[in-house]
Amino acid sequence: MIQLELKKIRTDGGTQTREKLNQDTVQAYAEHMREGDVFPPIIVYHDGSDYWLASGFHRYFAAKSNASLTIGTEVRVGTLKEAKMFSYKANEGNKRGLSMTDADNRQIIIKMLQDPDLKEWSNKQIADWVGVSKMTVGRVKNGLEEKEDKPKDTKYVDKHGNTTTMDTTNIGKKKDKPKAIDNKDELIVNLTEQVGELSDTIVLQSKENDLLRDKIAIGQWDASDIEKIDAEETIAALREQIRLLEIENKSMREGRDMYQNRNAELMKTVKSLQIKLRKLEG
Repeated sequence: MIQLELKKIRTDGGTQTREKLNQDTVQAYAEHMREGDVFPPIIVYHDGSDYWLASGFHRYFAAKSNASLTIGTEVRVGTLKEAKMFSYKANEGNKRGLSMTDADNRQIIIKMLQDPDLKEWSNKQIADWVGVSKMTVGRVKNGLEEKEDKPKDTKYVDKHGNTTTMDTTNIGKKKDKPKAIDNKDELIVNLTEQVGELSDTIVLQSKENDLLRDKIAIGQWDASDIEKIDAEETIAALREQIRLLEIENKSMREGRDMYQNRNAELMKTVKSLQIKLRKLEG
């Protein structure tokens, strides 16, 4: 770790992946810094010319608000692109800082989906990198696609000065027939996969929650008071996420079970009709 001058650190490279910085956290960090608390170093990537901030924005701006000239820094050799990739790995890179919110994770996923080099990654690859479920990535991707498909309005002004708005989205396009899943087995498989993904997410978040709680409980975590406060906030957020995921998982399991039962009843009906048909033909 070195003491790097704040003025040498660049924050304008798109490596700030949160939806927005928490100003209360910035002020809390600044106060603790003034009281002498030592924080983990921020992480920057040096490309030979510029130092790009990749992790520790709250600490950086807290030090800046205190009019500090330097800040403890871990310098890594790498490009701006590598700094961005590190910042995208949010849930791994911020274990000892303020927890990422769902909105933060969504913004990271959007950035990756819009990156020319990353948009071809599979949902699983993006999910593994960010530290979320494949289902979360799928939802964000579907949301972006729906947004792109929204009607595009074009305004026209006639000779009398009247303005008319025309929807030009479907000009020159053939209307697609709505897709429906007729195959009940396919629907059951899809529901089963979604239930599995939710279950995996619940297990991962439960493990992270238990780990943080245990570290605080046994007093063996070498962290400052502010880091422990952040950890407690993370535990509370994870507990709420787990509760919501368990509700969603239960609902999806019930839906899957309902379709399985209906499918089984239909199969029985088909077999019964086949038997009657054979008797009639005989």
